[in-house]
This record gives sequence, C-alpha cells and structure tokens, in this order.
Amino acid sequence: MQERFKNLRIIKDLLPFLWTKEEKIRSLFIFAFGLIFISIGLDLSIPLVLKEVVSCLAIPDQSMTYQLSLLLIAYGIIWTLSQVIQNVRQIIMVKPLESCIRLFCSKFFDHLHSLPMTFHMDRKTGALTNALERAQHGFPDVFWGLFLFVIPTIIELFLAAAILCYFYGAIYGVLLLFIATVFIIFTLYVTKWASHFQTMCNDQKSKTNANIVDSLLNFTSVKYFNNKEHEVLKCDIHLKKRENLLVKYTSTMELVQIGQNLIIGAGLILLTYTAGKQTLLNVYDVSDFVLINGYVLQFAAPLGQMGFIARNMRRGLNEFSDIMKIYRTNRSPSLSSGDSYSPDKLESIEFKNVSFGYNSSRLVLNDVSFTLDAGKTIGIVGETGSGKSTISSLLFKFYDVNSGKIFINNKDIQNLDSSSLYKFLGIVPQDVTLFNTSIYENILFGRPSAQKEEVEEAIKLAHLEPFLKKLPDHYDTIVGERGLKLSGGEKQRIAIARVLLKRPALYVFDEATSSLDLKTEETIMNNIAPLLKNSTFLIIAHRLSTVVNADEILVLHNGVVRERGTHRSLLKEEGNYALLWKAQEEAHKKFYAA
Repeated sequence: MQERFKNLRIIKDLLPFLWTKEEKIRSLFIFAFGLIFISIGLDLSIPLVLKEVVSCLAIPDQSMTYQLSLLLIAYGIIWTLSQVIQNVRQIIMVKPLESCIRLFCSKFFDHLHSLPMTFHMDRKTGALTNALERAQHGFPDVFWGLFLFVIPTIIELFLAAAILCYFYGAIYGVLLLFIATVFIIFTLYVTKWASHFQTMCNDQKSKTNANIVDSLLNFTSVKYFNNKEHEVLKCDIHLKKRENLLVKYTSTMELVQIGQNLIIGAGLILLTYTAGKQTLLNVYDVSDFVLINGYVLQFAAPLGQMGFIARNMRRGLNEFSDIMKIYRTNRSPSLSSGDSYSPDKLESIEFKNVSFGYNSSRLVLNDVSFTLDAGKTIGIVGETGSGKSTISSLLFKFYDVNSGKIFINNKDIQNLDSSSLYKFLGIVPQDVTLFNTSIYENILFGRPSAQKEEVEEAIKLAHLEPFLKKLPDHYDTIVGERGLKLSGGEKQRIAIARVLLKRPALYVFDEATSSLDLKTEETIMNNIAPLLKNSTFLIIAHRLSTVVNADEILVLHNGVVRERGTHRSLLKEEGNYALLWKAQEEAHKKFYAA
C-alpha cells in the first residue's frame, strides 16, 4: 500500500510538468486525448462490422453483393483509420512529452544549484547524473504507457464488456472483465515483487557510475600511485554486482510475463469454448461467434502488451524514485530570498560574535568579530586550519552560523536576497575550478555581458598575456576538465581575471596567489593597486606580502582572532604576525638572491 501511494505521489508531482501553462502544449494534449477516444470507437466497431460481413457471407444472396462490398470496404477503412490515428497520436504527443522532460530536467538542474553545500559534499556527481539520465528514460515509460495505453485499454475494455452484455447477456461481459481484473491484479502485485530487484539494480548502477566518474576525475592520482589495476578491479567488482542484479531482475520479469500469458490463455479458452459451444447448440450463429471471439482476440494482444507496459511503467517509476527524493530535498534556508532586501550599494560588512563548526564536536571559528567598511581592505592571515577560508564560505551563505550574526549594511545576511548578495560578491577561491571550455569563456563567465575589450583588460591586469602568447590558440585554448590542462598558477590568474571582469562590490581573495611565484604575484598586486584604493577587499592569505597595505589585518589562531591591526602596528607588537613576517621576508630575500 505504501509503495502504491509513493508511485501515485510521483505521478502527481510530475503532472504539472505535463499540463504546463503553455497553451500550445495543452492544446496538443487535448487533441491527442480526443484522438484516443476516436481510436477506441473505431477499434470497437471493427468486430461489429466483421459480424455483419460474416452474416452476409453465411447466406449467399446476389442482392446482398452491394451491401457486402460496402461492409468490406468499411472494414478496411476503419482498420486503416484506427492504425493511422494511433500513429498521428504518437506524433502529436512527442512534442508535449519532450517539452515535459526538458522542463523537468531544467527545474531539477535549478533545484540542484539551490541545494545547500552540505548536500553536494555528501553526494557523488556520477550518482546524480546517473539518476537524472534514468529519469529522462523513465518519463516516456510512465506517460506513454499510462495515457496512451493503460487508460485507453481499460476504457475500451469496459465498453467492449458493455457491448457483449447488451447482445449476449451478462455472462460474456462479466467473464471478459473478470479475466482482465485477474490479469491486472496479478500484474500489479507480481511486478511490485519483481521491482525490488530493479531498485537494487538502480542503486548498484548509481554506485558503479559514481565510482567510474570519481576514478576518472582523479586519473592523475591513479597514475601518480600506479594504481590502475586497483581501480580496474574495483570497477569490475561494481560491474559484476550490477550484472548479477540485472540478470535476477530480467529473469524475474520474464517469469511474470509467463504468468500473464497463462492468464490470457486461460481466459481465451474459457470465452471461445463457451461461445463455440453455444454456437453448436444454435443459441448463436457463426457471426455471433465471430463477434465474441473478435473482442476476445482484440484484447488478448493489448493485455499481453499491458504486462510489458506495466513492467516499463514500474521501471520508470523506480527510475524516478531516487531523483524525486532529491527533488523534494528542501532548499537551504540561507538560500531563500528572505525579506528580499536588495541594497543598491555596499556600505559595510560586519561579523558579530560569529561561531561556526562543520560538526558539533569542533568549532572552526570562535566568537569572530570584525567590520569592513566600503572602500577599505581587510587581510586575514593565520596558519593552515585556523578558519580563514570558512569566513568566505559563511559570507556566501554556504553554511549557517552556529551563533552570532553576519550583517551587510547593518542588515542580517539571512534576510538579504541571495541573488543580490552574489552580485555584490566576487571571489578567487582557494581551490580554482574551471569549465571545460576556452580560457576566454572562463574569464567571460565573470560577467557574460562584458565586451571583448573589457575581457582583454582583465587579462592584462591578471598578467595573463605572457602565458597566452605561448599558446597557439591564445585565449581560445580549451582548458580541459576542471582546468586540468593548466598549472595551478595559470588557473589562479584566470580566476583573478574572471573576478576583475565581474567588478563586484566586494572582492574576496582566498589564497588567490598561493600558486604564483613571488615575481608574478608582485606584478599582479601592482597592477590591481589602484583598484585596491577604491574598492572593498577581503584578502585571505598565507603570504603576508599580499596584505601589507590592508587597512586592518586579522591574525587567526584555532578559529580565534589573536591579533589585529595594521601591518606596522602588528610588527611593533612582535607577536605571531611579526614572526611570520620575519620568516617570509627571509624566504623572499633568498628567492631574489637566487
């Protein structure tokens, strides 16, 4: 019962994608359903016309030749029209169904981008893409089967039973409905049992795809550690499990098909034997036997197909099961529009007593407070794991703080419209990932409406020109999956150019130059020095040279602000910052000496 309600809920959730607000799509659906009823009427009339043909042939009479000719022509025309209408119906339904799949996938893609960071951290990309691909295949299985076969067949079945009851009494109509009911009940319950294997098979498919994608994304690590055989063996183990489950599922469904054929065969014997016996007893004539047998045979094939269709529908619903769980996953509250507060310009950012931990056992940030006014620069430094990068993640609302508040223009960030927030912010993240397109397109992603001249200006500021001149395709060079064709420093310079092109109200540089040599870093910092004077910057860095001109520097230690002040004031304190500066200055001297 629970399984049935789950399937009904899936169908209910998918119906809005079929019955869209677009009038053209709705009209096509209505027209297609109209054709279904015309097709039902034609199918039901075929045995009736055949009965009249047999009646004419049973009593040879030259005067009946004209009538017989008309009946035979009508028989051929009705059958032809029925088949043509079915083909036309399929053609008409392709557009609405494909539109429905497009809308669903687009909505699901939008939903994925709206889910909290924790969801994506816990999921494997291969499993997600596999679920979406299976759902695309499942859509036609469910809706072609349900609206173009199951519902029309059931309607036609009841109408045929009514015709048999009208001409020959309740026995034939009741027998036809009884056989169909036994068949449907058997199909529903047995396919439910068999679908258990498909559910397990789907889970294993997702795990297999996730493993393959994960291995391919980490192919450099596989080569570094010479572990190709290990990965191939692991993949084969997953594929073997999938193979075993698929064999079980397919074999089980074939057993179901055998049971369905036995029910149809038994019904066929029962009805034709009863009709044949009564024809021999002269209760009915041969034309009556043809009519009864015509309806029986007319539903033998569809009922046999219904087993196949029901199996596909069950499979389609199972395909949707995983993806609908994701679709029903609540969007992060921090990503909601809140009070839709959309400020025109950035005035200030304030972290007030902010504490945060990825789990309850350890705080990454502990009672952190600072204020960044528009046009100013704050630098955040500290050892690895001190919580520096977590500050940028909280600013982007990837996570909710445990306690404290983050304010923009003295308004709680939770009440700030997310779209407006992301327009304000621009970041060079610590781990730069690029799209598998050209360098130019990756930079243009910062502001897709930017002109070519603006992109080229960002390239100059990020000191990318010397690197691009070495490439045959210049900035049309494809960077590879996640930018793997480029070095870490090259990716960072592209990321810097991208954020410079965006021109956000607040620039967040999270270890933005960590992969650059000191000379390149110095060149870039000199290039953006005028920008630093007039823009708002939050610079998170290991290298203290990138924050020396900051209006305030925070020194984090185990998530706590231990020191704060300007570069000069912190050197005078002779604390942790002064020790770090001294160590890096010595390294700097050695670099230039070399």
